Amino acid sequence: MRTAFHEELAFISDQLVEMTRLTASALNRATQALMDADLELAESVITADEHIDAIRRDLDNRAVDTLARQQPVATDLRILVTSMRMSSDLERMGDLARHVAKVARLRYPESSIPPALRGVFWRWRPSPSRW
Repeated sequence: MRTAFHEELAFISDQLVEMTRLTASALNRATQALMDADLELAESVITADEHIDAIRRDLDNRAVDTLARQQPVATDLRILVTSMRMSSDLERMGDLARHVAKVARLRYPESSIPPALRGVFWRWRPSPSRW
């Protein structure tokens, strides 16, 4: 029984890692779409957000189910509660990326960033090296 519990914790952890990867990619692609007025890239970010949302729903359902069935304590309980909080934050970041992509789509074919601010914006754009 404990083997199944630990496998479920490992799966939840893996899903969090996948969700983090997808969210980081969405933020980078949304930023790129905003800067380059790239309609196709913006649409892909908007469409991909549903996958992030689905992972969050599945992850939270699994965590609640595990809480109910296994009644974890101490570290295991903290892992499950933290995973639900993290999934919520990651899902909101995905929603932010979707919003940025929608702004890029709204302003198409023009860029949403005025030419005078492009350099400042690029300096603060999300990049994997900052994580």
